[in-house]
Amino acid sequence: MKKLYSLVGEEKKERVILLTVSRNPKERWEKFDGLKEMASLAETAGCEVVEQLIQNRRKYDTATFIGSGKVQELKKISHEHKIDTIIFNEELTPSQKRKIEDITERKILDRRELILDIFAQHAKTETAKIEVELAQLKFRFHMLQGAGIELSRLGGGIGTRGPGEQRLEVDRRRIRTRISRLEKDIERIEKSQKTQTKRRSRIFRVALLGYTNAGKSTLMNVLSDANILVEDKLFATLDATTRLIEIDPLHKFLMTDTIGFIKNLPPQLIASFHATLDEAIKADLRLHIVDASYENINRHMEATRNIMQKLGIEEKRTVIVFNKIDMIPTEEVVERLLRKFADSVAISAKDGIGIKGLLKAIQKIMDKDTEIVDLFFHPSEGKKLSWVRERAYVIGERNDKEGLHLKVRMEKKDINKLKNCNIREI
Repeated sequence: MKKLYSLVGEEKKERVILLTVSRNPKERWEKFDGLKEMASLAETAGCEVVEQLIQNRRKYDTATFIGSGKVQELKKISHEHKIDTIIFNEELTPSQKRKIEDITERKILDRRELILDIFAQHAKTETAKIEVELAQLKFRFHMLQGAGIELSRLGGGIGTRGPGEQRLEVDRRRIRTRISRLEKDIERIEKSQKTQTKRRSRIFRVALLGYTNAGKSTLMNVLSDANILVEDKLFATLDATTRLIEIDPLHKFLMTDTIGFIKNLPPQLIASFHATLDEAIKADLRLHIVDASYENINRHMEATRNIMQKLGIEEKRTVIVFNKIDMIPTEEVVERLLRKFADSVAISAKDGIGIKGLLKAIQKIMDKDTEIVDLFFHPSEGKKLSWVRERAYVIGERNDKEGLHLKVRMEKKDINKLKNCNIREI
């Protein structure tokens, strides 16, 4: 087991060791990159990262993941450095986790639990708290099923926080009952959101997607003055925020900032946050925000695409937006990215670079599928007028003695339907 480096802070925090396993030289660099990300996650969770370790072995040990000898070595390191918690970058089975805990006498977590803990800390609204608690309980229940042990083994600190903290000391039956209740709460929230979505369906909708800390919230603030929390931390924003953006009087759209993605995002979180991610699913256009300054950019993009695939939106219309180009030393790198990914856009949300080009790209897509038309409705055409109002975004309206004049933006397919059928068919 080779130590990469140590970070020791002065502030008294939960002291942790991070550990990952590399099974071959090709995998090593990916694991090294993942370990660096784990350090950022741990610091976001409020931990002091004391050691970062990488072990080279051909395959995972079925009993203890890293082998009994390495577990003993880990116990010694933990004792010498007064470690509170050991966090694995890979997923552990309940039995592996239990055996490592028994030998090291330390709390053992894996990447999934660390991410769940961060979500728990950052959940502010009722919806986010319900979604996080549901994900936590489903994960704990899964681990409890496999381990057959008390949840109290976890102790305190990271991995045990969140809305469901006081309910973790319950048996399987009570966890199932709580999960059922939370799922009903989610159904209630989704039902309410469907009503809101129906009202919004008349206007073009854009959703921001991308890896955590890619700059989605910064872009949202630049375009809308939404005052969303912007921090150089992972998962700083969990709640979906929607704002009306106006390019010009004829081009207005709703933009939604969604939660950040990350590699190996726990499936419980994807399932539980369906209500929050619904805007990304239903949007007319998705902007995939990418941190262009990140050295392993393909890793972030692939992780986002994988989650989009799980949400069923991978094939839906998406524009890749390369952000943070102010941090790239040469223009050649940016130009190469734009050539590689057709119809992509390069911006710096922080400095306002390329924002006009991004808005122009959105406007072009709006004009491709929608059209602005002038319509007239006689007082007797109330049913036809209602049909149009449900489907069109009204830009302007005027009444005179003959009837109602509307200027609307509608999808071209609805315009054709309006032209080719009579009121009875509508």
